[in-house]
Amino acid sequence: MSFLFRIALIFCVLVASFSPSNAFASRLFDAAAVVTIRNGLPCFFYPQDEEIRKRPYSISYLDVSKTGPMGGGMWVAQISDPYRKGLLEPNSSETCIRYGGPHPGIEDYYGPAKPLLMDTPYEAFIRVSTPEGPLYERKFFSGFCMTRDEKGNKVIVGAQYDDDADKWKCLKPGEKPKKSFWKRLFGK
Repeated sequence: MSFLFRIALIFCVLVASFSPSNAFASRLFDAAAVVTIRNGLPCFFYPQDEEIRKRPYSISYLDVSKTGPMGGGMWVAQISDPYRKGLLEPNSSETCIRYGGPHPGIEDYYGPAKPLLMDTPYEAFIRVSTPEGPLYERKFFSGFCMTRDEKGNKVIVGAQYDDDADKWKCLKPGEKPKKSFWKRLFGK
């Protein structure tokens, strides 16, 4: 075995074993969930991409959690009615699901929504499916924070995992997420 081949093999093993799991997170989800603000609270919806427009997708689950190992569930909404009677599909900013509910057609909430803190990273996960079940399922995820802009208004900003600090952080208003070395190497 040549020396160069052994070095390349060792490098590949090291990259595979030490790459952070969030470097591949973008592949675990189909797209970003959209988080906006409505009446002072986050409001969630999934984007209308080409795949969503092809089939009759409908929301089945929304989970808002605090990020990190000591995170935890803040609020969950789930649709149990397979026929989605009266459901206002959250696929635009006009029909988004406001944090804590209620939302037309959603009756299954798991406990009351816990208060969200300002400048604290949270994550939103939305699952949509078709009547055919999980064969046609799409998942949307976004990290977000509530903060105030220069005028003192509540706004939603992104949250990003900081590889150097090994924790999630809130972005500043207008700040774009920076791709980590691993995301630049392996991500989209």
